Amino acid sequence: MIDIDIEELQIWARECGDIALRLFNRVKAQRKADNSPVTEADVMIERMLVERLAQRYPDHGIIGEEQTKIDTTKEYVWALDPIDGTASFVAGLPVWGISIGLLHRGVPCAGLFYMPLTDDCYWALGDRAFLGQQTISVVVAADHEWNSEDWLAIPSDAHRRLDIDFIGKTRSLGSAAAAICYVARGSALGAVLTYATIWDLAGGIAILKAAGGVGVTLSGVPLDNVALLEGRVIREPLLFGAPGTVEALRCRIRARR
Repeated sequence: MIDIDIEELQIWARECGDIALRLFNRVKAQRKADNSPVTEADVMIERMLVERLAQRYPDHGIIGEEQTKIDTTKEYVWALDPIDGTASFVAGLPVWGISIGLLHRGVPCAGLFYMPLTDDCYWALGDRAFLGQQTISVVVAADHEWNSEDWLAIPSDAHRRLDIDFIGKTRSLGSAAAAICYVARGSALGAVLTYATIWDLAGGIAILKAAGGVGVTLSGVPLDNVALLEGRVIREPLLFGAPGTVEALRCRIRARR
């Protein structure tokens, strides 16, 4: 296992959280070329993390949502989303955070997601996942055991893009990393994402894998890590949960044409 100082990453994430909290409810979003929102907080946090990671891990590459792309063909590459859930951040909603993921040859191997408003820090390094200092794991339940209180995290455009046949509840959280982490902690039964990118996914997937979960495309095709590291958007819906859960959900979710 690569030598990563996870405690140092947690300190950095909390510093990033302080920056975000100072600007929370005080900034307006601008629109990038892809029409996604960006704020002063996104730019400041990514710049800080890039500077620290480049100094601490000079042999690693870095890719970030706010235009960072440094040596992404390296064996190890950091993927950064300075504020995952920018639209929620701008709207004054609580579900957003700082996502930091590390990929080894395109595969997430370590991750951290920090939510400043709740002071929740999810992280994984190796084969165990944590919320703070408590280990977490996904819910393992056969589909006949699901009930009306189980819930599925869904994207905000699910009503336009998906037909979902699910016995429980659905909730749109506004943050891809938060959705995956709620699955990893066993709160959500599963999660569905649309239009995902590597900075949305890397940190959360590392945490989910360590918590016993998996991520697959709706069609069952593995994620294209090369495309992800090039910064491309995955347009096919993605499912996250325990292995049996995602297979059962694949039979209950259809993409609209």
